[in-house]
Amino acid sequence: MKRVFILVFVLAALSMFAQTVVFEDDFENGLAQWVLEAVPAANNTWDLVTSQYNSPTHSLTESPAGNYSPNVTYTATIASALDFSAAMQAELNCWMKYDIEGGLFDFLYIDVSPDNGSTWINIGTYYGEGNDWAEYNISLGGFVGNSQVLIRWQIVTDGGYEVNGMYLDDVVVTTSDVDNTPPLILYDGPEFYEGTDVDFDFEAELIDISGIASADVVYTVEGGTEITLPATGNTGDTYYFTIPFTDYGDQIDFRIVAVDASPASNEGESPISSYINGHHLIYDNGQVDYYISFAAGTGAAVKMINPAGMELNLDFALIRNYIDSNLTNADMEFHVWDDNGGVPGNDLITPFMVTPEATLANNSPMTRIDLRSYAAQLNDIQGDFFIGFLVPVDIVYCTEASPGTFSHSFTWNGASWTQDTADFHFRSVVELVQGLVPGTIEGTVTNVDTGLPIAGVLVSAGTYTDVTDTNGDYSMDVDPDTYTVSGALAGYETYEQTGVIVASGEVVVVNFAMQHLYNPPVNLTYQFTSPNVILQWQAPVGPGLTGFKVYRDNVLIASIGALLYIDSGLPSGVYEYYVTAMYGTYESVPSNVVEVTVTGSDPTNIPLVTKLGGNYPNPFNPSTIIHYAVGDQSHVFIGVFNIKGEKVAVLRDGEQEPGNYNVTWNGRDENGDPVSSGVYFYKMKADKFVSTKKMILMK
Repeated sequence: MKRVFILVFVLAALSMFAQTVVFEDDFENGLAQWVLEAVPAANNTWDLVTSQYNSPTHSLTESPAGNYSPNVTYTATIASALDFSAAMQAELNCWMKYDIEGGLFDFLYIDVSPDNGSTWINIGTYYGEGNDWAEYNISLGGFVGNSQVLIRWQIVTDGGYEVNGMYLDDVVVTTSDVDNTPPLILYDGPEFYEGTDVDFDFEAELIDISGIASADVVYTVEGGTEITLPATGNTGDTYYFTIPFTDYGDQIDFRIVAVDASPASNEGESPISSYINGHHLIYDNGQVDYYISFAAGTGAAVKMINPAGMELNLDFALIRNYIDSNLTNADMEFHVWDDNGGVPGNDLITPFMVTPEATLANNSPMTRIDLRSYAAQLNDIQGDFFIGFLVPVDIVYCTEASPGTFSHSFTWNGASWTQDTADFHFRSVVELVQGLVPGTIEGTVTNVDTGLPIAGVLVSAGTYTDVTDTNGDYSMDVDPDTYTVSGALAGYETYEQTGVIVASGEVVVVNFAMQHLYNPPVNLTYQFTSPNVILQWQAPVGPGLTGFKVYRDNVLIASIGALLYIDSGLPSGVYEYYVTAMYGTYESVPSNVVEVTVTGSDPTNIPLVTKLGGNYPNPFNPSTIIHYAVGDQSHVFIGVFNIKGEKVAVLRDGEQEPGNYNVTWNGRDENGDPVSSGVYFYKMKADKFVSTKKMILMK
């Protein structure tokens, strides 16, 4: 015991005397150590104030005159990069006071760049009102070994509600030649308790200069005894974890615990994340555009679809409420209704009162409503149903995505139900049970003129729908019945076929062709004769053609009337081209895409390593450029994913020679449709190299 005590004492002493201050500012001597910016630039109001401070007599704030402005990104960045190349640990110490709108509306981030601003990693996210001066000690151990480290404070605001923002004081960054800091754990947990009905698999990045000695997930089931399981494996800094499935409706709270391989065995852990076991029925994109109020005598509901051929047990409901310093929520009378011709009908359970979980610290959470005690009424539900609430007194506030895309939300005006144009954030957690064996309607949708498949067609059969993929294919599991199959897509004539009979277990193929009112150019080809890329194509079939638009890497480069275009003087690299046809003001979907390799690059510019860079601008609207480098010839994949991990778009997928490249994302999905504002992730894979970064689309 004495030897252990002495060792710990010696390590602590070494840490204490080895510390070096590499940056400090108490804001008493101006702003020379900072780069202060805002987007839009006209909102750059960063300044020193004397009305607030931790140590006399100044602090830094983005909004010295009062509340911050709507729809602005403010950044305060240390002006000169810090050298951590010889350090074994580093730490940021600062004092902050902040009022930031809570929920997922406005954010205060602390970000760190290991490469002088090319890439940024979020190490702290803060929001909520009424947060007085407090000291923040944040480990920077994940960034030691780098010689160009930058730190920034970033405030991102939306419209609708603004508060006082952030005050910053007494910023100190220290390094040490003894590793006494825990591993950096990069993991964003599941949002809104979204779990699965199988084992929960996830991955996290664990970074430490001394390496990782152990990595575990520690979890509880329904608040019970903690269970510890080691990581199932790792690839470099990426570690993989699995939490076994327990039972439907169980809430799992978990955190990652990592210990480094230094003599001090430094231990770090992630914040607690939570999910609820089960199949989650979701009819919203999770993006908050507005809040909506429901006065006494009114109410709201969201329709839940029971998949064809299934029965279900309803275990949980989730309703996302909202408050701020000016708004408070009344209790809501929760209901589960059956489907009465497409609107809420009879109650399936006796309604009961629920208190919203929203607080100023977290002003738009999901209010959890445990329904497992109602198993006698809510097990073996057949058909669709609704969850929601009525308001007996005062006002209830909820969040919404507007305009909506799912058409599942309804409002009660005291006398009748009306479908709403927004998507309310109401969800349910269910157990699906096989009931009547469904049949299947499937097929391929093609263009009448070209015979090519059409993506993005909404195919309907009664209440069942699907959207064709890039091959024009669709498939719907449906209850045995007789259906009218229809297809709809903007720019095409609507298709309809009646009398489609589907029996239990039967697959019925319904292929059909649709007439495009505005056809795209066809047979785009190219020739590369240095320094020219020569593009040629054929005119589309159909009347009203007025011209063409030429795109390189999703960026418009020419509007012409000819069937040929020459693009000259490009740097070496790989470029993607497509052409659209114009019919007056209407633009067709893209032609086929051609990928052109332009040669002749300077070999001194070939990178030594494969690397995913940052995107610029970020936040962006409507497009952003992603930079990356390929060190060795590789098959390179770059894709965009939403916060649910769903693939949104593929930007690059093919072999590439060594070189520096960039690719542009235009804020559209694989169907060419604009996506909503929010946080997205872009991921690069090249052989064993894998990297993911975050970007923000703000419209």
